[in-house]
Amino acid sequence: MSVKEILNPRKADDLDHFVAQRVRRQRDAVDMTQDQLAQALGISFQQLQKYERGVNRISASRLFQISCVLGVGPEYFYEGVDTSQFVQSPKSERSEPPQSSILSLIAQNPDATDLVIAFVEIKSPKQRQKAIDLIRLLAD
Repeated sequence: MSVKEILNPRKADDLDHFVAQRVRRQRDAVDMTQDQLAQALGISFQQLQKYERGVNRISASRLFQISCVLGVGPEYFYEGVDTSQFVQSPKSERSEPPQSSILSLIAQNPDATDLVIAFVEIKSPKQRQKAIDLIRLLAD
């Protein structure tokens, strides 16, 4: 697991993309434009585009709203999904949760530990942000 995956666990995955395709398919089936659906949901056209492309995840409450507007039950968006692809392995085979993975990465690198300790000692939020920006710049 990469550092980016650990730090951004909410990134859209295959199931999110599947749901996004189903949203678009149903919107097309009821002959509704993206703009019309976005307005009915009270969101921007751009946000709906991100949902339909699977760039942004759709929350459970938003998916429920979408199902109401499009005239289907929430289960519609999961019909045909291969559940074996999305069911997690038994606990003993599962990888570490993200926080444990981050701590593991820090523990494996003494420099990272020093960096975290020094960062926590920075009192100014502005200075902490500058430190983050500098480290991201150096990482690129």
